[in-house]
Amino acid sequence: MNSVSPNKTIRELIQVTSEYLDGKGVESAKLNAERLLADVLGLSRIELFYQHDRPVMGAELDHYRDLVRRRAQGEPLQQILGETEFYSRVFKVEPGVFIPRPETERLVEEAVALVAPPDRRLLAPVAVEIGCGTGIIGISLALDVPRLNVYATDINPAAIQLTKHNAHTLGADPRVHVLQGNRFDPLPAHLKGQVDLVVSNPPYIRAADIAGLAVEVSGHDPVEALDGGQDGLVFYRALASGLGAWLRPGGHVAVEIGDDQGQDVEDIFSASGLEDIRVIRDYADRDRVVTARSGTSEENVG
Repeated sequence: MNSVSPNKTIRELIQVTSEYLDGKGVESAKLNAERLLADVLGLSRIELFYQHDRPVMGAELDHYRDLVRRRAQGEPLQQILGETEFYSRVFKVEPGVFIPRPETERLVEEAVALVAPPDRRLLAPVAVEIGCGTGIIGISLALDVPRLNVYATDINPAAIQLTKHNAHTLGADPRVHVLQGNRFDPLPAHLKGQVDLVVSNPPYIRAADIAGLAVEVSGHDPVEALDGGQDGLVFYRALASGLGAWLRPGGHVAVEIGDDQGQDVEDIFSASGLEDIRVIRDYADRDRVVTARSGTSEENVG
């Protein structure tokens, strides 16, 4: 960012930074410039607008230039800021834990609808999130669905600590139980046959495609949160094979998918005996979520 000289105003700095980041291939370059500058100055984005003629210089300018260089080199904006907004809430993010993406909000919307119907039988519903990462899905569900108890699992100890932190910060920790282990393994035995919803944003990138992802993904998200095996479907098969022991009759599963995996995941769920399978598109009109329901008896699934 050598083109940035001292004594530029907020408006001028955002303009030149937007052009610089755009030239480096950063999507939403102006938004990135604004978010980084707001963080440096301790302002909101709307306050940047009202103070557009304020000069930026000295230590503030040096700090800003450093952050912009990091962003231009592919470090994710969320990681630089140490937080991300998801489902209208702010979650802490840290290196070594999968960074949430906006498209996962579609999964949360569908999951909320499944576990919070006008059904008096679900007086204290139970949801299980497999692979919780920062905890965005399970915590969002707990905060949006009264009386819901969430059990969130992950193999990554850093993810476990981060989910606990976010749950506490957002006031959800009394109903979000965070457990370290692989998939269903750490769940307490009393949940068998009692779970109303299993939800997950699993690793679904084909192993051979990971190296070709944008550097802010391949260079910063943990590989185990991306790698879905040779065909990208390993996790869905493992999940489907374990659902029968945990879902109650009539319980649901909701998963995020890659935009070309709808039919494959539908087939996997169908072969496992799940019913009412739906492939749901996101707001960019791409396949993004698959939901399904267990049969009316445990023998129908798994």
